[in-house]
Amino acid sequence: MRGLAARRAQAALATDIEAFERLGYRPLERRPHAAVLRARNGGPDLLLRLSPEGRIFGGNWGLEITTAEPVLPASKGLRARGQGVVRMRGVKFRGDSALAERLSADAKLASALEQVHFERLTVEPEGRPVIRHLGGSVVWILFPPVVRTTPLPEGQPQAAVRALREFARIGRELGVDA
Repeated sequence: MRGLAARRAQAALATDIEAFERLGYRPLERRPHAAVLRARNGGPDLLLRLSPEGRIFGGNWGLEITTAEPVLPASKGLRARGQGVVRMRGVKFRGDSALAERLSADAKLASALEQVHFERLTVEPEGRPVIRHLGGSVVWILFPPVVRTTPLPEGQPQAAVRALREFARIGRELGVDA
């Protein structure tokens, strides 16, 4: 099942890339489960990757959308949670306190992230924000044997790009040259 899921993940990545190509991004580099996309109009280049989680009885290949280069200051890494019960009303970052507070307090970033259907949101220690999206991925289970692709919903590529541009704006304000 894992082998079939890995092959489906490659096909899902091709479909994900096409969605970003419609926004004007062009592939620079492709690997079996990752691609670097060149931005138009000076925005940050993107890295799309399908990252596996799970092992024996099931798992998924989740779409992670990040900037190709760090856009935020280096830190110990951050994690974030959406705020709100029914409707997201912002995001609370945890980790490096100064950077976490700055990101949590930014209204434009919160507004952009409210539109993104993310499973998990992190900032890698080198300064790359990572959106693990709910769509554009592959889920597999062993009993009963099922491999299912979850498409990237309409409007989500634009929402993710907008959020990553807001991260880059904050990075520029903090003196990061990306």
